[in-house]
This record gives sequence, structure tokens and C-alpha cells, in this order.
Amino acid sequence: MLVCLYFYIAIANVLEEFMENSFNITEVAKGISVCNYKTNRFKTGRISFNITVPLGENASAYAILPYILSRSCGKYMDFSKLNARLAELYGAALIPSVSKIGEAQIVRLAMTMIDDRFALENESIYQQCAQLLCDLVFEPNFENGLFNEVEVNREKRLLLERIESQKNDKRVYALLRCEEIMCENEAYGINYYGNADDVKALTPKSIFDAWQEMLKKGIIQINVVGNANTDEISNLIKEQFDKIKRDEINRIETKVIKTANEVKKINEQLPISQGKLVMGYRAGITGQEENFGAVRVMADIFGGAPYSKLFTNVREKMSLCYYCSARLNRQKGIIMVQSGIEQENEQKAIDEINNQLKLLQDGEFSQDELSASVAGLKDTLLRVLDTPEDIDAWGYSQIMSKKFQSPQDIIKEIENIDRQQVIDAAKNVTLDTVYMLSGEEGEDNE
Repeated sequence: MLVCLYFYIAIANVLEEFMENSFNITEVAKGISVCNYKTNRFKTGRISFNITVPLGENASAYAILPYILSRSCGKYMDFSKLNARLAELYGAALIPSVSKIGEAQIVRLAMTMIDDRFALENESIYQQCAQLLCDLVFEPNFENGLFNEVEVNREKRLLLERIESQKNDKRVYALLRCEEIMCENEAYGINYYGNADDVKALTPKSIFDAWQEMLKKGIIQINVVGNANTDEISNLIKEQFDKIKRDEINRIETKVIKTANEVKKINEQLPISQGKLVMGYRAGITGQEENFGAVRVMADIFGGAPYSKLFTNVREKMSLCYYCSARLNRQKGIIMVQSGIEQENEQKAIDEINNQLKLLQDGEFSQDELSASVAGLKDTLLRVLDTPEDIDAWGYSQIMSKKFQSPQDIIKEIENIDRQQVIDAAKNVTLDTVYMLSGEEGEDNE
């Protein structure tokens, strides 16, 4: 009984915290904001730098930057000294990454650290980690005024390996290829790692130029999760950027095509045993509609979860594929359906996936399916508060939105969606691209 009581108290505390809109956005300078989620529910906290640049011809130069910046800096001149500093900060973890949201490329440096209340002698671990992130971002380890050539060559090699690993994972490769074909005349079709030829051509000078451009023109959001003094962190960030001339901030607008004019169909072959089918749809939205909740629910009923039409019918009842799911990309206004199939089932799978969309458009779904989708989406949104890393990821996901939305805001959008709204949303969806990766019997790296 006592265990159950503790469980319900914990759930109640999470719900109470969730129902408060705890994300607070403060603009500290032009194009620079601090997103704070204040909580003492965790033993650890999180701080991240998220720098947004246009996704384009400099993708490889921007992609390599977080990995170079996370290796050393002017104060900690090599990786061993930087690791020693992280150890002094009670084993803080430093995580570099790069990704894309819409047609923006996001350069990220994040740190996870213990909460201040667990530190000795009233140390401010948040403040020290924020200072270390500033050291890494603003004072790199330069050699003759440029990035260290040895470190550049090492990170070029590792970035090439990341690009190659995408090719080796055939599920990822098929998705990226479909996006590339579907968006061949749009920036979204560019890999956020860039391409191998561009990586090989990188030099300490070209990376230095990208670093300067990023700090001068990037849209920047610093996320702080935990019981930190964000005023001190905001002042530290402002002091750093006061030294940089930021007269021309990037204006990044994602090109959205609402309706597909014709269906592109591409078949490629590699030595794999299981075919990878990816179908790209235009969702009929621009990304910022007031009725987006209906689009979110529609995509979820279509293929977002085990109760969806694609899973229960195409996969389970008809056994046409090993997996089948749909993912909505709000910023780009597209829905990507991924499935693993036997190659002889290609046309059957294509026809049935399109048929399940048609059933949605015709209103062939039950109130139970609608209710299951809303409940499932609400549960997923509640889980955003499970860890500091998840909360940070949510804040980062909003960086390109015209209006910041909390998970609570999304729940309000979806909980009153009715059948007709879902039907209307489905009717706006059009097929753009069908990509099939097939091959003869051989080694398959799933």
C-alpha cells in the first residue's frame, strides 16, 4: 500500500508540474534567447547551446563544428584537459550533435550535470557548466588564428564515418534518399551532415569562416533545465555576445509545398534481402496553421502507433510488411511512410498504404480509433517531462516555431478534435514520391 501511495504521489507531482506552463523564454539580445524549465524534480540538470543556420551549401562546415568545439578550447587545450575539467564538475557529460528542423541546420552543444543542491560547499555547477560551454563556443583552440589542423583532419574522418553509417543502415538510407528525391529543389533535401565530397574539401580556414558566420548571424537558443539561476546564465551569455557584431541575423523560412503535382517513383538496388519502401506525402499544410491539432491526430491514426491503420491493417492483418509507420514533419509539411517489405509485395503494399489513407479521407474510422489516438498522443506528450534530456529536446524542437508551444498547449489543441476535422485534414494529403530500395539476396544491414 505504501509503495502504491508513493507512486500516486509521484504521478500527481508530475501532472501538477505538467499542468503549469513551466517553459519560460527570455530574449537576452537580438536573435538570442534563453529557454528555461525550472524544476527540482531531478538529480541532474541540462544546459544546451542550439545555434540555427540555413541548411545549404555550407552544411558540412557547420556539421563538423560541434564536434571540433567539443574536443578542446583555448582554456583546455586538449581532450585530456577538457575531460579533467568535466571530472571536476562531478562527471558532467558533454554531447555535441547536429540536425535539421525544416530547412534550418541546428548546431548543438549540450551538457548534463548534477543539480546544484547535490554539490559540495554550495558550488553552482550550472554556472560553471555554462561558463565551460561559453569557453568551448566562443574561445576555440586555435593554431595561428585558425582551427588546429590535426583536430580538423580527425573530425573530418569521423564525419565521413557518420555519413557512411547512414548508408549502412538501410532503413535510414532509404528515408534520406526519399527525402532527397522528394525535395530535390528544396533545401530540405540536403543531408544535415552535408556530403562526403564537401567534407573532404573542408579546411581549417573554411571551418573558421563558418564558425564566425554562425556566431554573427545564427538564431540562438540556450536551454536550461533544472533549478538553476537563469539570470546569472543569461548575463553570462549576453556578455559573450556583446563582443560580437550581430547586425544581420539569419532569416530562415522553410519552403513548403502544400500539394503534390505528380508522383515520382524511384527504384534503386543494393545487396539487401528485405526491401525498404518509403512513401512521401505532402500534408497540405504550411506548418503554422491554427488547426494543426487535427493534422497531428490524422497522421497518428494513419500510421503513428500500434493502433494506427497502417500497423493494424497493412502489417498485422494483411502481413504485407515487417514494419509500417507514418511520421509527420510539421515544419516541412510532409508525412513520410516507412515500411520493410518482401520485394514481391511492393505494389500490394503501395496500393494498401494509399487505400488506408483513402479510408481516412472517406471517414472510415471509428470513434474508438479517434479516442485511442488522442489518448496516445497525450501520453506521449506527458512523457516529455520524464528527463532533463527530454525537456531540453522539447525546447530545442520549438526553435524554428513562430510561437513556442509547451506540451500542454499541444494537448489543448488535440483533446477536442472531432471526426470531421480529421477527415478534412486527410483530404489535403497528396502522394508525392515513392522510393523503393530493393536488391538480390545478400547481406542486409538493417
